Amino acid sequence: MAAFPHNRRMLLMGRHPPAHPCEGTFMSFVENLIDQVARATGLGDNSRKFVGVLASYIFSRPDGFKGFQKLFQKAGLGGIFESWLSGSPAMRDINAGQIQNALGVRDVNAIAEKAGVPGSFIGTALAGALPLIVRSVTAGGTIPNGLPSGLAGLAGKLDWGDSKVTHLRGNRKRGSFWRWLLPVLALLALAYCGWQMRGKSPPLGTPAAATAPVAMTDGTAQSVGAPTFAFQHSGGKVDVSGTLATAAEKFQLLDALKSTFGSDKVTARLDVDASVKPASWLDRLKAMLPGLKAEGLKFAFNGDAVKLDTTALPEAERVAVSAMFRDQLPKVKVEGLFDRGVEAIKGLKAGYSASELTEALNLTTVRFDTGSANLTRSSQDIIRQAADAIEGAPAGTRVEVGGHTDSQGDAARNQLLSEQRARAVADALIASGVPAERLAARGFGSNRPVGDNSTEAGRAANRRIGYEVMR
Repeated sequence: MAAFPHNRRMLLMGRHPPAHPCEGTFMSFVENLIDQVARATGLGDNSRKFVGVLASYIFSRPDGFKGFQKLFQKAGLGGIFESWLSGSPAMRDINAGQIQNALGVRDVNAIAEKAGVPGSFIGTALAGALPLIVRSVTAGGTIPNGLPSGLAGLAGKLDWGDSKVTHLRGNRKRGSFWRWLLPVLALLALAYCGWQMRGKSPPLGTPAAATAPVAMTDGTAQSVGAPTFAFQHSGGKVDVSGTLATAAEKFQLLDALKSTFGSDKVTARLDVDASVKPASWLDRLKAMLPGLKAEGLKFAFNGDAVKLDTTALPEAERVAVSAMFRDQLPKVKVEGLFDRGVEAIKGLKAGYSASELTEALNLTTVRFDTGSANLTRSSQDIIRQAADAIEGAPAGTRVEVGGHTDSQGDAARNQLLSEQRARAVADALIASGVPAERLAARGFGSNRPVGDNSTEAGRAANRRIGYEVMR
């Protein structure tokens, strides 16, 4: 970036130019805008061209900026647009569908083509970038008469078909050009100085009332190259943050969040890093979102593990949310699952009997990969809790681990599967410290149902691991 002549003189004299950006060029303001758009959209290096294309589009409308604003007013979105203007206390969110309603499919597609943004992401990218651009070009409370020169050069000359003008530069006389440009530049510089002087104030486009989402960290180092995603639902608002591998993942997740909770209810700080691995759990998480509306729910993904916090939820919701994470994310290690059996184990008093032990154990829930005897990663914590309880039972206590299935499929296959699952649990308990002589494994197939095999709920209840004291 070129320095002011004043800065050049200072460098020649062996002195550094002032560090504050307000003493730099107008282009520092443009670079800040590009950086904000890059973080809001995940477009990375393409954000420069994207900003240029959008700025060109805005001012190529009939009546320029005011004509662009009228598009939103006609779509019933005037209030949202006005919240983007400089001086408004907080910018309101807009979603991809509302953008399309205001601009029209043809223009949205044209923007995508000229900016080199995939059509499947353009709506969300526009929703992230337009509020920032509108606020920046109206800094100081002035509605610009034409495209500021600092933005005009970002995308080159573009043809918008029926638009009244493409670029202001060259369409007006030199004198009138400077008459509007110089005041605009002065106002932009003053607004930028004010923003910079606020120290750690939120960056352009961040609502002042927004709070940072809970990271739920415990000192554990983040996995190298691992996707992260933290979620908190509090006060009717959803705060999310994290880092994903691609803009596609980011846009898909943002669209799902805003569709589920409402665009005005979601505060997102999602970064894109190409060195991060794809989130294997992303599609399942998007499908789970409608069931994750419980007030006070928190969770945080780090690679293929997630920490779940349901402590603020009523017990029934804790059970439901934990069951969803357990069942929908079988390949993800879930910590913090609420399990009635684990709670019962924690509540055992010193000197508990063998029968009290098995009563608590039979409330636990362990899961297997579909059609196999492989314990899911989330079941490991429950196994460890069960192992500790068995080890603490009265001397000589022996426990039978029983495998049970529903009645679906071949009876012989179910019998074998029940035996294999019982053996898998017994082996896991032994690996967690329980002496092998205190355990036995037995399969019962579908011969001891506790639910109605004609219903899904009944079949789910029948697929279980049971525990009995061996006499």
